[in-house]
Amino acid sequence: MPSWYALAALSDARDATEDLLLPLDRGRWLRLALIALFVGVGGGVPSGGGNTSVPSGSEMPSDVSPPSMPDVGSAVAIVAGLVLLVVALFLLWSLVGAVMEFVLVRGLRDREVSIRGPFSEEFRPGLRLFAFRLAVGLVTLLLLAVPFLLVLLGGIGLSPILLVLFVPLLVLFVVVGIATSVFLGLTTDFVVPTMLVEDRGVVDAWRRIWPTIRAEWKQVALYVVAKFVLGIAVSIAVSIVVLLAAVVVAIPFALVGGALLLALSAGGAGHVVWVVVVPLVILFVLALIVVSLLVQVPVLTFVRYYSLSVLGMLVPELDLVGVDRPDEDGSDGEDDGDDDGSDGDDGDEDGSDGDDGRTDGDDGGDDDGTDDEGTDDDGGDAVDEGTTDRGVGA
Repeated sequence: MPSWYALAALSDARDATEDLLLPLDRGRWLRLALIALFVGVGGGVPSGGGNTSVPSGSEMPSDVSPPSMPDVGSAVAIVAGLVLLVVALFLLWSLVGAVMEFVLVRGLRDREVSIRGPFSEEFRPGLRLFAFRLAVGLVTLLLLAVPFLLVLLGGIGLSPILLVLFVPLLVLFVVVGIATSVFLGLTTDFVVPTMLVEDRGVVDAWRRIWPTIRAEWKQVALYVVAKFVLGIAVSIAVSIVVLLAAVVVAIPFALVGGALLLALSAGGAGHVVWVVVVPLVILFVLALIVVSLLVQVPVLTFVRYYSLSVLGMLVPELDLVGVDRPDEDGSDGEDDGDDDGSDGDDGDEDGSDGDDGRTDGDDGGDDDGTDDEGTDDDGGDAVDEGTTDRGVGA
């Protein structure tokens, strides 16, 4: 029965996670929490209002024109600028996240997590990974957008034909989405360590591991399924822990906020309640983000060690964590069986030794016979002589 790497790697990942995170090192946990921050935290754009001095009176002066709405071109330009800003920030954060992939793998391999030095050293591989991910994302977007655009530009309205076309489009969306997710997941789990260990590009690293993935497709398929189930399980666990942590963190903020609100209300300054509420809400959100990232540290470490363990079992040359391959254990068992069989052969050899003993005995007899050749010869001569005498007597 074959040994499944996706199951055997769980214990290796657990042991490696315990070795890295225990005993508790505050600096290491904080650095891993920063690495775990792969999504951006958006901030609101402050809006300021100007005070316009209006003369007293019930009517506006005739020389003051009423405020006019901005033209459509200006509104479009503002919206386009905001969209470009958001896209630029997203691309910048995606680039940082791509570099952080290599920083994380180096930290897990070396059992020493640092950011500044590895970030500068791994910037070029991270840039390659970022470009590769961006290209895959654009191709996926085209594969999904082109069929929908063809349907929309074809002038098909709400009709049974649209419903008929909606089903294959939905199937295409699901298939392309799953394929892209698996492809990018394997790129992160297997290609990034390959790039780090053997100093390859993304495409070259894919060429390096593709024969193994094709040959061990059952192992890889089970790993993908196990990783999916593991992701669901850890997501639920992290959500529960973060929810409980949010309740615990909210208690001091609620107490402090309530006390300040009561004090302001008693002092007749209830109209400035937002001055207290807004900073408390911002601090609460920041504290909750930090707590959630710290909660994700053991989960992130375990999941990535799990991927590295499976990779080390698939390709021993790319083993970064020092795993024991189950097939080697099985081979050892087979070797033991072979050794037992060899012992049986040794028994045959013992039997051969017995044959050799018999041969030795024969040889000994021959040797004795050699020593007794004179006796045999004498006996033979005596027999011949007796026979001759009997023949003569006859």
